Amino acid sequence: MGSNKSREFYYCTLIKTIFMKLHITLVISILISLTAQSVHGQGACSTTLESIENASMEEASSEFRRLLSYRNPYCDTTGSDFEKLMKKVSGQLLDSKASTETILNTMGEPYYKGSLADYENQKVTIGRNGKPSGKSLPPSYKLPAGEYFVVYLWRKKDYLIFALKGGNTVTTKWWTKGDY
Repeated sequence: MGSNKSREFYYCTLIKTIFMKLHITLVISILISLTAQSVHGQGACSTTLESIENASMEEASSEFRRLLSYRNPYCDTTGSDFEKLMKKVSGQLLDSKASTETILNTMGEPYYKGSLADYENQKVTIGRNGKPSGKSLPPSYKLPAGEYFVVYLWRKKDYLIFALKGGNTVTTKWWTKGDY
């Protein structure tokens, strides 16, 4: 009789131990899963390139478009890989004296593209109903010299401006809202 009670006690203890280990394993698995998802969410701003500085035009522009596709608000920080790629790609486009088509194929659809005359017509105005219409663009006196402009908006306050003459990029400029 005594040996049956000790066997019951042994099996009860064994079953409790197994369930406790399973419970701990399950909790650890859940925590690891949640941590991995959180890191992945923020990791969408990290580049997969070994080096942004040494990346070719194709590698840098492909990586730029990949990060852009996430529309991740964590990317909108100064010094982020996304900003570094924007600067790298714009520099490469300037060095190659890129055409409008090449800029668009490389960086995607811009916030604005057109001539200076059209640029002035696009700026925000207040209509009779009191509602603003148009685009918030840098003041024209902040634009570099050019005949045609391709403007990208970043962080809803920073502009990357490509100035073109004769169909080719002659300069680029960064402008931040409020920087008069």
